[in-house]
Amino acid sequence: MIKLTQEQFEQCKYEFLKLGQEGLYLNHYELAKQTYVTDPMIWKSFLTDPRTVDYISSEMSIIRNSAINSMVAAAPGSTSVGQSQLINALDKINEKETHKEGPAFIYCYVPLNREQKEAPNVRKVNTEGIEETEDGWIMEE
Repeated sequence: MIKLTQEQFEQCKYEFLKLGQEGLYLNHYELAKQTYVTDPMIWKSFLTDPRTVDYISSEMSIIRNSAINSMVAAAPGSTSVGQSQLINALDKINEKETHKEGPAFIYCYVPLNREQKEAPNVRKVNTEGIEETEDGWIMEE
């Protein structure tokens, strides 16, 4: 994968934003055909950049919510069973989107060996994360 320079990123960003909503649905090959940035691999790097991924995700969420709201507004006059199923399906996608993925931190206790216990930089804390000092327990701010 190509590592983009800041200039390449900004050029792709400019071209991408210029396309408006249509750009959200294009893949890297289609973007290369429709813009001045003609290398699909540059577009692939741009589309997989975390900043771009977050932007597209945010935009798609807004578009999806707007579509759901429009369908819900039109639902009272509709006799379509498919429409209610579509609203339900889009809403389920929305639920998945609200749960951010990222690093998971798992805290566990691992007993220290003698060398580690006597190290000058070791701090002992209780289960609530309150540090024990020679004077007793203190809450770290």
